[in-house]
Amino acid sequence: MEPCQALGQGKARYGAGAARHVVFAVAAGYGTTEVTVTECVRKGRSWKTLLSAPGHIGRNGYAEPGAKREGDGKSPTGSYSLTEAFGEGDPGTRLPYRRLRESGDCWGSTIGDRRYNRYYRGACLPADEDLSKIMRNGPYRQAVVINYNRPPDSRIVQGNGSAIFMHIGTGQTAGCVSMERPVLESVMRTLRPHDRIMMGTSRSLFRD
Repeated sequence: MEPCQALGQGKARYGAGAARHVVFAVAAGYGTTEVTVTECVRKGRSWKTLLSAPGHIGRNGYAEPGAKREGDGKSPTGSYSLTEAFGEGDPGTRLPYRRLRESGDCWGSTIGDRRYNRYYRGACLPADEDLSKIMRNGPYRQAVVINYNRPPDSRIVQGNGSAIFMHIGTGQTAGCVSMERPVLESVMRTLRPHDRIMMGTSRSLFRD
């Protein structure tokens, strides 16, 4: 099913809320790491396709709704807001953008730590993500935060998964959604706060 058409016909299982743009990352089924990334823009009461491109998710595919856990190599299923971005330089997004430094930018993934699934500055704990280092290596030269297991979408539950982003890449991830840099930057330039991503298998996202 074409995602933007489905959204306009009320066949998506999740509502778009106040979003002007919705990004879909749709897999054919559980276990596959390949997805089709489609961006939809609201035009009156209908939704139009802005782009469609290949992407990848966690090395173990999608988790079933509510089943995502830290370190399982799966991407979460659901609909999540997109409220901030980060990387080596703002590509022209309307989302609040954090320019990463050469060192000291971290994202908590240590279960039990108060900074779990939050950004912080300082010395990154061993289990946490060193955003600065990952930026230098490539993937986080551009990234958008997916608000899975974190405000404003929900409270943070320790161990339910952290550091879920859209980022640059051409292969499977630890749980994020990856796509080629030109595709990601094109999406980023259209996004604004309250826009959303809907991610999962076709069956989990759409009604027949």
